[in-house]
Amino acid sequence: MSDTCGNCGAEITDGGILKGPNRRYGPKQVETLNFVSGTQYTDFCEKCGKRDYEAAILGLKAERQQCQDYMTANVVDFPMMTISQVPPGADCRIKSMVTANVTVGTGMFSELSQGFSDMFGATNVSSGMALKVNSGEATARSILVTKAVAMGANCIVGVDVDYGTTANNAATVNMQGTAVVIRNLDAIIDADVLERFAQFEARLGRAQEISRWLAGDFTAD
Repeated sequence: MSDTCGNCGAEITDGGILKGPNRRYGPKQVETLNFVSGTQYTDFCEKCGKRDYEAAILGLKAERQQCQDYMTANVVDFPMMTISQVPPGADCRIKSMVTANVTVGTGMFSELSQGFSDMFGATNVSSGMALKVNSGEATARSILVTKAVAMGANCIVGVDVDYGTTANNAATVNMQGTAVVIRNLDAIIDADVLERFAQFEARLGRAQEISRWLAGDFTAD
């Protein structure tokens, strides 16, 4: 391999006392930059391509994070059903059971806050036990969806939620269900719910695609 960059002609060097390094990027990095930016590099070094390469990687990571943020904020759009059996006509394949066990701390002042709210005919969902339980439910739901998605499922059925407390006044939320693939979701889910899930699924697919690119896998599905 030449000791100069095939793109800009700069010397390839690890640097020294009086000279900074200028390293050649590997084939996978060249391929990544060309794929993401639509360029035609056959070779590049830190001097000529570092800025473009780092910008491409940062752009991919930022887009993936946006997708992940959307899924976190809209996790309720992933289909979850408490029914123990899917409706007749659904083309369903079972993946596996998924579970989530979440403990959220509470204390005397939280309980007092909740008690005063209840006393005056209102449930305070922004503080106290209600906030803790709602937060626990949201976390448990996210855990279930994450596990189901990792299995390739597009729905969770037979969802069951249990609540409890521990000896130190912490609230527990236990959620479980069965991750499944329903190939004809449109046959059992209302159109507006299906549309929201389509948006969720699109972000999921894009995040997975970007992860493959960052790993150097540019093959089509």
